[in-house]
Amino acid sequence: MQYIEIGPVPANESCAQVGSPDYTEASQRECEVFRRMLHRLFPVPEGVSVAYVARTHPHDFGTYREVSIRYDEHDGAAVDFAYQVELSVPDEWDPIAQYELAWYERKNAYTAAVRDKRLQPEEVPTHFGTVKPPSLPPGSRFSELLTAFPL
Repeated sequence: MQYIEIGPVPANESCAQVGSPDYTEASQRECEVFRRMLHRLFPVPEGVSVAYVARTHPHDFGTYREVSIRYDEHDGAAVDFAYQVELSVPDEWDPIAQYELAWYERKNAYTAAVRDKRLQPEEVPTHFGTVKPPSLPPGSRFSELLTAFPL
């Protein structure tokens, strides 16, 4: 298997910084949202040996994480697909990824408020009791997602 490194987030977006206190959690979250965005925008055709994966790499200031495309270098369709995705990755988050990032931020704020006893568990909206954001309809604008799925 071969890998093409795509990055931790789209190129024009800011990302968690290696060495910051919350790097591990923030980078895991960003990479997971980015991985899902790539899968949504560029679904892997059936039978093609390609996967979007988050990988960690050593760095002078600690371990960093980024999303990669894993592909079978002996499968011509996989090679072509992987390189086409690399050329087509958007520079910014799509609306669903923007919503997911906001959802995680709000969920973390509610979790901290409960932990610090500023809120009672029953005061936290039920959709923050899940592990992942809700399944969102493709093609929606960010404002439409916020209206349909308030944070």
